[in-house]
Amino acid sequence: MPSVTFLSDVIESDGARLRGLDPGYTQILINGEKVPGSNADRSFFLDRIPAELVKQVEIVRSSSARRTGDAVAGTLNIVLRDALAMDGGYVRGGALFFDDGKVKPAGGLYYGGELGPGRILIGANVQGRYNPKQKYSLRYGDSPENNPSFATDDFDNREDQSDVRNGTDYAANASYIIAGEATEFSLSGNYVRTERTEDERSFEYNDPTAINGPVRTTTPGNLLTDNHNVNEIEQESWSIGARLSHEWSLGKTTLRGSFARFDDTQDEFENEVDFDRTAPRFTGDLAARRIRDDEVSLGLEHELPLGGEFKLVFGGFAQNKDRDTSIAEARDRYNLTAADRDGYDQFSEDPDQFVRTPPALAPIPGGLNTISEDRRDLFALVEGDSGALKWEAGLRWENTRVRITDQTVAAPLANGRSDYDALLPSASLKFDTGSGRITASVARTLKRPRLDYLSPATLEEELGENDLLGNPQLGPETAWGGDLGYEHRLGSRGVAGINLFYRKVTDLVETVTVLDPASGLPLEGSAGPGTFVLQPQNVGSGA
Repeated sequence: MPSVTFLSDVIESDGARLRGLDPGYTQILINGEKVPGSNADRSFFLDRIPAELVKQVEIVRSSSARRTGDAVAGTLNIVLRDALAMDGGYVRGGALFFDDGKVKPAGGLYYGGELGPGRILIGANVQGRYNPKQKYSLRYGDSPENNPSFATDDFDNREDQSDVRNGTDYAANASYIIAGEATEFSLSGNYVRTERTEDERSFEYNDPTAINGPVRTTTPGNLLTDNHNVNEIEQESWSIGARLSHEWSLGKTTLRGSFARFDDTQDEFENEVDFDRTAPRFTGDLAARRIRDDEVSLGLEHELPLGGEFKLVFGGFAQNKDRDTSIAEARDRYNLTAADRDGYDQFSEDPDQFVRTPPALAPIPGGLNTISEDRRDLFALVEGDSGALKWEAGLRWENTRVRITDQTVAAPLANGRSDYDALLPSASLKFDTGSGRITASVARTLKRPRLDYLSPATLEEELGENDLLGNPQLGPETAWGGDLGYEHRLGSRGVAGINLFYRKVTDLVETVTVLDPASGLPLEGSAGPGTFVLQPQNVGSGA
């Protein structure tokens, strides 16, 4: 669809980008409800949802007081199949064959039909994913400190790398709907599990083409470094929601409730042998990452007819979000013996053979914390429908309370809090013209801070050689925006469109240098002279 692109380097399209903005600025809904993701910028990766579960994808360019305001770029609503979408069932099976001999499964089964007073739909899906890459890099240039005859066209090193992403996704969804003359009740749930291994092996040589063993001389083709990096990933997301609507003399009342959970478990090691030293060195890094994100939400709205084409809609929304983070690391480093160096063959051996018993895993700064984010919203809007023209104008008030407890920081900095409010007016219209549609809207939206920016811990050399100091007081970015577009349907399956948009962002979050309160000079970073401590703060504006 026009204006939708993806940011991806894993297996498939994952981070959706609307209007060229990062995925964190795009709101992702499943059946109209927000879902949590493990990403620090709050984005949700779409490649976890098999296409067979999807009834349709709605690209919503205009904001509405009905929805939360976390949609600076826009909203994507993934509508899953429900119990009214199928009568009967089917089974599909297949396999994906790759030229290196790998075979991955692909299949699904679905059934929909009557059950008691309502209708049910159940489905399951398995999808193998595999992406092997071979990378070849030539690097030129050096630093004046290392090379007095520095020139930008000097050859520095070559890297040969294999990068294999091997995963399988398992998914299921179910829904049950009881529809009466004035009352409708639905219960739905979905589950996605991802098992993925990311395996990278890279060799650095001192010659553009030659390959030799690890001898530290000027011989062309010397192996400079051998690196092996493996990340084992298991992710589970599931949600369950219920919806009850009833039409009575004063209109239609709808009550919605949901619970969603996202678990992210990653175990990663990176082992490297550096032969480009007088004493070749082995370095081993271990990391264990555990994140659990829970969201409980409750919404109530009422539609009140005002006569003719007009309707008043008002209601409230409450959401409690809890995110527990545990990131622990360990490092082992020592010099190799001459025998280890001279007898090393990178094609029959790898750095993993040098692993000793590593130190115990210990939480990294900022790696053991709990974030609680509670929201309370109220909204009201008026909408009209006169056939070809549909319009809406409304106002939403959002109140947010954030609390963070970081167990890697000493008191009194271990606990942080932030409270903020936002008034978000919006207005939009849609005008159908034959096979086309004109849309226009204006709205105020916001983007809540990255979760990894809220910890009060200092992360050493997080930004290059500079340290990052978190900011529990960080507030949201807010934006005024306008959109004008035209889309024309091409048959039953195509669309061509042109869309103009503008966003004016205030309280923009940028990293700034932290000054010493006593001297007024920049705080020195952990890497020594010339490095600083940086902190994310709300500063300035952007468009």
